[in-house]
Amino acid sequence: MAAVAVVGTLWTSVAMATITQGDFSVFGFFETRVAGHWGEGSSSRDSTPTTIVHPTVTSSFAIPGKSFGITGGSFDFNHWDLAEQRNLADVRPDYHMVKNYKLLGRFDTLLIKDADFFAYYRPWYDSFGSLKNHGRERPNTDVTPYSQNDSSNNGVFPVHSLQNDYFKNDLREWYAQLNFTDNFSARIGKQQIIWSEADALSGTEVTNPVNATWHGVYGAEAAEDVRTNLRMIKLNYILPDFLKTANNELEAFIIPGDFEAAQIITQADPRNPYVVPVALDGGCQTCGSGPDSPFPVDFNQNGQKLNVSEVPNGDPKGMIFLPIGPVVGGKASGQFYDFYSKNLSHTPSNSLENSEFGARYSTLLPIGNGLQTSFIYLYEFRSALSETCAGCTAKVTGEPGAFAVAPGTFVIPGFFLNRPRRGVLVGGTVEAVSTTDYRRNHFIGLTGTYYDKDLTDIVYRYDILYQPKTSISVPATVAARGAEWTEFTRWIIAGDRPTYIPWISKQHTFLTAQFTETWYPDRPPGAVPQVSTNGKVRELSSLAFINATNWLMNGQLTAGNLILWDIDDNVGELATTNVYRYSRNVLLGVNAQWFLGRSGRYTDPYLLSRQQRFNELEFTFTYEI
Repeated sequence: MAAVAVVGTLWTSVAMATITQGDFSVFGFFETRVAGHWGEGSSSRDSTPTTIVHPTVTSSFAIPGKSFGITGGSFDFNHWDLAEQRNLADVRPDYHMVKNYKLLGRFDTLLIKDADFFAYYRPWYDSFGSLKNHGRERPNTDVTPYSQNDSSNNGVFPVHSLQNDYFKNDLREWYAQLNFTDNFSARIGKQQIIWSEADALSGTEVTNPVNATWHGVYGAEAAEDVRTNLRMIKLNYILPDFLKTANNELEAFIIPGDFEAAQIITQADPRNPYVVPVALDGGCQTCGSGPDSPFPVDFNQNGQKLNVSEVPNGDPKGMIFLPIGPVVGGKASGQFYDFYSKNLSHTPSNSLENSEFGARYSTLLPIGNGLQTSFIYLYEFRSALSETCAGCTAKVTGEPGAFAVAPGTFVIPGFFLNRPRRGVLVGGTVEAVSTTDYRRNHFIGLTGTYYDKDLTDIVYRYDILYQPKTSISVPATVAARGAEWTEFTRWIIAGDRPTYIPWISKQHTFLTAQFTETWYPDRPPGAVPQVSTNGKVRELSSLAFINATNWLMNGQLTAGNLILWDIDDNVGELATTNVYRYSRNVLLGVNAQWFLGRSGRYTDPYLLSRQQRFNELEFTFTYEI
C-alpha cells in the first residue's frame, strides 16, 4: 500500500549464549517486551449528527455530521497507550553434519567436503490484541472487535484477526551450507541475501522484502528480523588474485518461484499500534474514488465526517459522500455510499517460470590502502506498478445497474456492503477497480568500503543503486491509469570511526554517520506520493543520520544514540537503545524513539512527520540460553 522505505536505525543487538553437544549446537534467548506510545492524543471536540433535509416534497438528502477531532503530537506527554506486550523466543540450532567428506562420520559424500544445517526459529505472542479488544481505533469509527481467526478487507482498510497479527510461529531461516572445496560452496534453503554496505535506506538491499507489519516502519528490530526470507539456491566461488586485485569472489543465486512481496510490507489495520501513518487527503490516482479522492472514504456509518488525514484514522466500514443534492443553509447535501476497492491482478505464481536471479562480483582494488568493491545485478519482482483500470467497464463489478462515474470507478445503486443505519441515506456502493503490473525489474548496484588509516582513521562505506524502472504515481492528466514507470537512483556515503571521548567512557565511542541522496532522473511531471496527491515526489531528497555507540560500566551497558533527519522536510527522530547485562544470562533493555520537526508533511517520503503520534518507550527483559 505504501511505497515507503524502512530506515534501519542502529539498534543494539543481544548477544546469545551457545549450548554445544558434539557436532550440535544451539544458541538463542527468550525475551519479554513492553512498550507504550506517547503523543497519540485524544478526541478534541464533540461530534454532531447527520441531518436529513427535504428540498422538495418528494426528495430527501443528507447533510453530513462531524465526528471527533484529534489532538496529540511529539510533545503531548499526557496521553500514553499500550503498544506492545510481546513474548518471543529466538532459537538457532546448528548441526555440523559433514566433516572431511563423511556424513554423520559414517557415509562417504564423495563431493561434499564439509556441511552444516542451520535453522532460525522465532515464535512470538503479543497480548496487545487480547488486552485491547478494539486496539487503538478511535471513537465513531465503526470499529470491529478483534476475533481469533476472522479477517476482512474492503480493499483499503483491512480488519485482521488476532491470529494474523499477534501470533507468529515463524521458522524464519533454514538452509544447508555445503562446502565442496575450499573455493566453491553452496547454500540451499530459506535465507537472506545481505550484500549492502549501508546501514539505512540501502539501495542494493532489494532481494528480501521488509516486513514492517508487526513493529512498524521504525520499530526497534534488528534488520535480520524484518527481512522476509526466501527459498533460494546461492553459489559462492572464490577466485585467485589477478591483476593486482585480491579477495575476488563471485556469488550468484536463483529464487525458483518464491514470491512474497514486491515492496515493503506494511500494516494497514487502523486498530494496530504499528499501522503505517501514510498521508491521505487529496485524490488517490490508483484507488479510483478510494480513500483519498475528491470524494474520499472518510465518513462513518452514522454519516459523520472523520478526520482521515492518514491511514491510522481510517474506518474499515467507511463511506463516500456524493454531494448530488442542493446546497442547503450553505452546506452541501447528497447521499452516502459504501466503498469497496477491488484489484483484478494476481501475484506471480510460485513456479520456475517466475524465478528471480542475482549475482555479485567482489574484489579488493589496488587503490590507496585497498578499495573493496562489489558489483551487483538483480532481476527480481520488485516495485510493482498499481494503476487504475481505466479500460474497465461496469461489467467488471458483476452487478446489474452499475455505471461508471470516473475511469475505473463505478456506482452500484441499491447494493450495500453494510446494513444502512436509521437516518443515514445510503444510495449503494462505490467500487474502485485497479490492476497491478507485476514484472521482473533490473537492479544494478555498486557497494563497498575503504579504510583511510593515514589521514582520518575512518572506514568509508558507499552504496549506489540504479533502477531503470520503478513505479511512481502521476496525475490523471499525465496518465489515465494514474501511474508510470520511471528511473530511480540512490546514493549513499557513510563512515565509521572509533573515537576516544574520556568524559563519556573509558572505552572508545563508535561513531557512524551516513548521508543518503535519492534521485529520480526522469521524474514525470506532477509526480505525487503513491496514496496522496497532496504534495509531490521530490526529484532529489536527502536524509542523514549519526549514531554513537558506547560501552559503559565496564562494558556491561551498551548504549546507542541516534539522530536521523530528513533535510528537505525538516523532520526526524531521536532514538536511544540501551542493553545492560545484569548477570551472565539476564539482560535488561530500554529503547525510545522521539519524532520531531514539522508535522503532517505531504512531501515526506519517510513518514517521519506522521510518526509524531507514535513516539515509543520500550522495556525489554532477555534471558539467554
